[in-house]
Amino acid sequence: MKILPENHILGLAHCPICTHTVQAEIDLKGKYARVAAGQKCTRCESSLEVAAVIQIPEAA
Repeated sequence: MKILPENHILGLAHCPICTHTVQAEIDLKGKYARVAAGQKCTRCESSLEVAAVIQIPEAA
């Protein structure tokens, strides 16, 4: 059975190729945050599938 993402929001991710923090779509599945599949870095056009999620905007 395929797990559907609970939330799909914009956040910041760290590109492993150009080492910049770029805006990316983030999928929140339970307590795990991952970059959505098919995202590309806006600076170097590399894949962000293995990028680390840096910031998830949340209200206080």
